[in-house]
Amino acid sequence: MRLHRLVLYGYLFLVLMVATPSFSQESRGSIVGRVTDSSDAVVVGVAVSATSETTGVVTPAKSNEQGNYEIRFLPPGQYKVSASMQGFKTWIQKNIELRVNDRIGLDIVLALGDVSENIVVSGETPLLQTATANTGQVIDNRRIADFPLMYGNATMLLFLAPGVNTGYPGGLSKQVASGQTAATTMVSFHGAPFGTTDFMLDGATNTQTTNADVGMAISINPPTDIVQEFKVEVAYDASVGHTSGTVVNHVTKSGTNGLHGTGYLFYRDPALNANSFFGNRSNQAKANLTFRRWGLSSGGPIVLP
Repeated sequence: MRLHRLVLYGYLFLVLMVATPSFSQESRGSIVGRVTDSSDAVVVGVAVSATSETTGVVTPAKSNEQGNYEIRFLPPGQYKVSASMQGFKTWIQKNIELRVNDRIGLDIVLALGDVSENIVVSGETPLLQTATANTGQVIDNRRIADFPLMYGNATMLLFLAPGVNTGYPGGLSKQVASGQTAATTMVSFHGAPFGTTDFMLDGATNTQTTNADVGMAISINPPTDIVQEFKVEVAYDASVGHTSGTVVNHVTKSGTNGLHGTGYLFYRDPALNANSFFGNRSNQAKANLTFRRWGLSSGGPIVLP
């Protein structure tokens, strides 16, 4: 009897382990909205699609019985949204910018006419994310590419977000130069305890505890050249309910229809540096600091025979 109970308990334990959901944070975005005609009546069965302006990949959807549509799992980037149906002119809006985990609300109003006729709507991406309660600061690719970064660490730009504070001994400079990947993310947001920040990379968990001085820290700090952008989320939905702090969600670059690349050399040598004010005042020699960092990257389309 005891053996049967042990087997039953073991089976239940395995079922619970398999059924337990893994924590993840979706880095891709969505475009949602409602399709109506000029009389504000819903239009059912409209073919709605989002086309990436860099890769040309088309993601389709259809409006349901309530006229609602949802285009999900879109990588961050620029998109063109179009809607078409017989008896109506084709509706088009370009230059819609979708960022990390965005959920953009975009309503569509169709006009009667031939489907071969186009109505191009001029407008920018809505500034208010009315389709989601998530809020945060996006660190875009232009800031990553143009801002000076100590040791090429793009994640340090999270200090541009409001309410962030470092708790690493010795301050920010020692934190970046410490050599520990986890040390660069010993931060606190809006008064939350240190080590409660959750880090994601392309929607997968990127958080470690074994090499972190306190609590949780980043596991893999991606090189600057492969980071498309990242978002510091301070308010989020229940999909990330296992942390009391903040979520930092990185997205890496993907290829486009064109060939792009970078190359750089960061060279620091005592022969190029002047002595500090206090070093000259105390007749001390300038520091013998030599630092060299170089790299290159490339990306483009994959040509299949």
